[in-house]
Amino acid sequence: MVVDELDALRDKFEGCTAIAFADLSTQMILVTDSSSNLRREALDALCAEAALLLGAKGKPALAEKPSDLATVTSPTELRVFVRAATDPNDVLCCICGPRTDAAAFVANAGECLDRISSGD
Repeated sequence: MVVDELDALRDKFEGCTAIAFADLSTQMILVTDSSSNLRREALDALCAEAALLLGAKGKPALAEKPSDLATVTSPTELRVFVRAATDPNDVLCCICGPRTDAAAFVANAGECLDRISSGD
């Protein structure tokens, strides 16, 4: 179940506050982890940010080609956007604390997304 996968990923990383599974073709958040308390407006903004950073519908917004990974850091948070290898419209949008091990999180998020996207 998608929520279980998202919950497991969030629970594995202390300071991770929200993970959402989105479809970039519709620019909609489909499922969030069960503890996410983000309002619909915040989720919509997170999905729009993913579309801008990664590119949507096969078209890049900020680069020459669509990307599979984007991160945004600030003193208070780390936002991670990961595109699925099997379906370019499937992405995870994640909000973590600034001390999150970004490399480990990205690796785990990619594996989580691949399981969700492939239906395993």
